[in-house]
Amino acid sequence: MAQESKLKEDTVFFLANKKGLLGKLGRAVSVSGREDIITENKGAIKNEEVFNPFRGKIIRQIRVEKLSFDKSVNDTIKVQRRLINDISDALYTGTTNKTILRNLFFVTGDTLYPYLIADNERFLRELSFLQDAKIVATEVEDDETAVDITIRWKDLFPIGGSAEIGSLKTISLELNNDNLFGSGDRIQFRGLYDLDRRPDFGSGFEYIKRNIGGSFLNLMFGYQTHAPAFNSGRREEKALYLRGELPLVSPYHSWTGGFELSERHTENGYINDSLYKVDFKYKYQNIDGWLAHNIGAKKQLKKNFTSRLKKFIGVRAVQRLFNDIPEQFKTTYNFYYSNVEAVLGAFTIFQQDYYHTNFLYGFGRNEDVPEGFSMTFLGGWVKRNQVERPYAGFDYQRNYFSDSKNYVNYIIRFGTYFNQNRFEDISGLTSIEYFTRLRKISGSNWYTRHFLSGSITQQVKTVLNEPLRLTSIFGIPEFRNELTRASTRITANCESVFYNTQKNYGFSFAPFIFSNITYLKSIGEGFDKGDIFTSFGTGVRTRNENLVFGTMELKVFYYPRTTDRMTPWNLTFNTGLRFKYNSQLLKRPDFVQVN
Repeated sequence: MAQESKLKEDTVFFLANKKGLLGKLGRAVSVSGREDIITENKGAIKNEEVFNPFRGKIIRQIRVEKLSFDKSVNDTIKVQRRLINDISDALYTGTTNKTILRNLFFVTGDTLYPYLIADNERFLRELSFLQDAKIVATEVEDDETAVDITIRWKDLFPIGGSAEIGSLKTISLELNNDNLFGSGDRIQFRGLYDLDRRPDFGSGFEYIKRNIGGSFLNLMFGYQTHAPAFNSGRREEKALYLRGELPLVSPYHSWTGGFELSERHTENGYINDSLYKVDFKYKYQNIDGWLAHNIGAKKQLKKNFTSRLKKFIGVRAVQRLFNDIPEQFKTTYNFYYSNVEAVLGAFTIFQQDYYHTNFLYGFGRNEDVPEGFSMTFLGGWVKRNQVERPYAGFDYQRNYFSDSKNYVNYIIRFGTYFNQNRFEDISGLTSIEYFTRLRKISGSNWYTRHFLSGSITQQVKTVLNEPLRLTSIFGIPEFRNELTRASTRITANCESVFYNTQKNYGFSFAPFIFSNITYLKSIGEGFDKGDIFTSFGTGVRTRNENLVFGTMELKVFYYPRTTDRMTPWNLTFNTGLRFKYNSQLLKRPDFVQVN
């Protein structure tokens, strides 16, 4: 009875007070629960600190505990079993204990290593079908050498979808289940109905089998008959693909890699055939695979995980061949329709620790932010547009918390080809990202963070590379300026985000303001001939952390200067956004990315 009263106090969604199945569903989705634990006093906490007192002890047993939607993984108060069962019955079967245990890096009888347990906790939090997860170690009263482990997790409601109404003549639908039968697998169906398209109906399907047999290998298969074409954005691309991914779930695992096999082609569905063949028709196959080995990983297992410094050696092979391209580019080179065959090798040294914080990109849930460095040396052979050239590159990234718990991340990248006794297609980028610690606004339930970033990108002797774009994560992503061929780009961005710990109908809201400025100089022009583009705006993001739906964002832009038929004022509404800090320092061998 007391539990029911507590729920009524914490919920505002009208279904929460209904009886039966609808009531259970409403309470599970809209419950606010206790106020999130805020980390602004410490800024960020090193992930393994809580496990250090148990270093070297033997894991006696492993318990699993699924939490109800009104609980936080940071809350130690027990939830009545009846409530957990009711919510599970009302929503779906829930993540099975077997699925959780399959995603652990340890078993009973293993020695507890703080770094490994912390890595496992972070890995569980990153699973898309879990809202949050926490690993708790407790002492065994009658055995000082043993420790018990409890895995506490909160599910997301896995069934999601979206609908986009482009006009009175077109609608696209998507339905997915991100935790099929509690297994962690994902299935997705897509559909399009467009009266201006021939045929007017399109479909799509995708299935992801996660962590096959406890190997952490993920396989994805899918097809789509109405994917957006990369050259026009119209929904006339047909795609068939198979992908595999073996993520580096912990720095102490020996192997990581991935592959993709795909075939994509367009079929005219909107315009007259002559224009389509000249400007938009294409067909290509892509074969891409890579594998990297953690040097000395097994030896480090025997050294009690005393070092976080890792060395990886990796190799990648890629082949992208076009069977058909627009007629206008059959005699004129275009980067986007160039055939590529390449073999790349990389040697990477990196060291990485994780800190957990909150209200970074999430709305109060635990988030993991890396601190460390990564340095990669790249080399290989590349054949593009029938030109064979050796390639060399360098990539350095450093991120850390300052003494005041503000966060700094900077990147230095450089890459070049060598052909006919000279260097060409030289690209270089340096960028810095900075965000402040979470601060409380006095006398309110509001908190704020400020995000600042900037980058300088330069290309020299461009021959076959893609020119710099304004439409880039290192420029102004929303700006339409595809025709500019630039060799210099300088960008500065700032954003202030405000978080409120109060929830409405189970949703948290985070208003924000932002501004961007980019200098762009075209190839062959003097520095004084460059152009400056800016954008200013505001918006709000919202998310219900109990649902598998991504973050929704309403954003208003103002562009003082426009190009390509843009209007000064723009309003966008995006759904399904996945805001998460990119914490992967080890990546596949790749060309230096400057766009």
